Amino acid sequence: MVVETNDYAIEVESAEAAVAIAKADLENKQAEAARRVKLNGLAISQETEQSALTAAAVAAATYKQARASLDKANLDLQRTRIYAPVDGYITNLVIQPGDYATAGQRALSLVDSGSFWVDAYFEESLIRKINVGDKAVVKLMAYPSPVNGVVAGIGRGIAVANATPDAVGLPTVNPVFTWVRLAQRIPVRVEFDPSLLSGIRLTAGMTATVSIEM
Repeated sequence: MVVETNDYAIEVESAEAAVAIAKADLENKQAEAARRVKLNGLAISQETEQSALTAAAVAAATYKQARASLDKANLDLQRTRIYAPVDGYITNLVIQPGDYATAGQRALSLVDSGSFWVDAYFEESLIRKINVGDKAVVKLMAYPSPVNGVVAGIGRGIAVANATPDAVGLPTVNPVFTWVRLAQRIPVRVEFDPSLLSGIRLTAGMTATVSIEM
């Protein structure tokens, strides 16, 4: 994706010109200061010498600032070309050529094509039997053949209704508790090798059944 570059290119040219001017002024002020130092006590006063040295220092700071502005302009120009962080598929594209992008507003979604996993939700009573590295079998609803996978991670936290704070920040505790206690579901991530997906076209959000060898 490329953002209109004309304004940014002009900023770079302007910054380059400012650097050239600042560099020439710095060289002139430094040469002038060097001449004043050589004449110290002979033909000029100490005040004149100090003024020349100060002017050279100011010119050096101006040159440094101009270089920083040029670096910023070049960076802004580079950022007009937007690269995806990973290889993948663009989906939910909601912009058209000529539309303006707004900071913080989603314009598209990118599905990573090099990372495939399934989030399975197992009852907490079974979690103690599941370990990272365990073999798993993933049966996709859309395809008849199962796919082998490996447990890559086990969730370390889930939302608890009683922990939701109220308007003053205190936990909300329901005074009524049912006699039947249902086991919580813990997310378990199962990853599989893309090379095993020949003939299978995955879409994020698909339904699958996961079995883990315990």
